[in-house]
Amino acid sequence: MSATPTDPADYAFHHWRRFESSQEHAERVEAAEATAGRYFASVTTKQRQAFTDTMAFLRAFSGPMWDRRRAAAKAAWEQTTAGARELFNITADEIMRDGEVSEETSLAWDVLAEQAEQQPATFIPTVHHQPQASL
Repeated sequence: MSATPTDPADYAFHHWRRFESSQEHAERVEAAEATAGRYFASVTTKQRQAFTDTMAFLRAFSGPMWDRRRAAAKAAWEQTTAGARELFNITADEIMRDGEVSEETSLAWDVLAEQAEQQPATFIPTVHHQPQASL
């Protein structure tokens, strides 16, 4: 795989074409991100659905305990999609630089998709009722 950009947005700044207008460049960035985003979405379907379900469940609750659960769900999302986010940046960078995704990166997406298919969803909303103290 090509080297990972130091900043996720580096691909947008480092791959200008000669005589390319700002609008043309922005359109290429948008297209690269859309393609990389389709790859990302395809390998994070389970995580996204579990995260969305968890956050929808937690939306009805407020308070520090529920805020911690939301933070834990967000942290789990970040952790379980870290590889896909890295590949997103690599993919967008390759598209901006070469106009296509390399075979190596395409294979990495395939491997990640296979791994994602074998892993269970990670977010499961749980409610532990604590007995109320008698007044």
